Amino acid sequence: MQTKKLIEEYFNKREGFAISIKALDSLIGNGDDFYSETKDDDRIFICECIDCLKPITPQLNKIKNNLNKYKIIGIKIYLGYQPIFANDKKLFEVYDFAKKQGLSVVFHCGVGAENLKSEKNINYASCVPVGEIAKLYPETNFIVSHFDYPHLDDCLNVILNNKNVFTDISGEYENFNNLDYSILMKDFITKLNNAMSKYDKSQIAQKVMFGTDYFGIGSGFEAVEEYIETAKILFGEQNLENILFNNVLKAYPALQKYLFLDNYVDKDYE
Repeated sequence: MQTKKLIEEYFNKREGFAISIKALDSLIGNGDDFYSETKDDDRIFICECIDCLKPITPQLNKIKNNLNKYKIIGIKIYLGYQPIFANDKKLFEVYDFAKKQGLSVVFHCGVGAENLKSEKNINYASCVPVGEIAKLYPETNFIVSHFDYPHLDDCLNVILNNKNVFTDISGEYENFNNLDYSILMKDFITKLNNAMSKYDKSQIAQKVMFGTDYFGIGSGFEAVEEYIETAKILFGEQNLENILFNNVLKAYPALQKYLFLDNYVDKDYE
């Protein structure tokens, strides 16, 4: 029931829709319960995941069978949590599948939760190879999770030089030390503002999405409003609808067939 409780907690704070990203069974172990706990909620869309340490073809076949049943709009690859780079040839099968099915591919990038072993494999979690893959698959959208923190310059380079790559601000407020969120916000906002000072912030605002994160106690899932405030401070109130909604529609084009919003995105905005 963990997923259902999280859904209730989230929608007590925000209205609308949400994308829920499935974790590897080796990390959380929710498996098929994830489907059963989300399938009847019209507000939830699913981003599946691939276990890169297991045969990939059977996993893709399962995703294909579940695509419309569970409103799957993307596939996540846990770089760093598993020792694989985004440009590993093994993953090309996933990218071919995503291209054919119109799905987006999401990568865990940057530092993982403090209490998880991904810290040892952070080199795998670089977004730089994502930029290489994006050029090979220009019709497929790719998402660099967590702004590839702390490698903010790498992330900005990749999203601004590849029309089909986006990022999000999720996972920035892991709070295992129970700090005041204002401290965490000030630190991240200062660092990102410094990195963005070299670029056109209005262009960056078209490639960034809102996000939270959940990986257990201390992971900052309760900081929904703090993430919203972060987006406002960084990009201004005038860009908030883009970060909360419009950019998400662009990054995950499969969403539109479920939301019946094929004509929603302003062509002048692209």
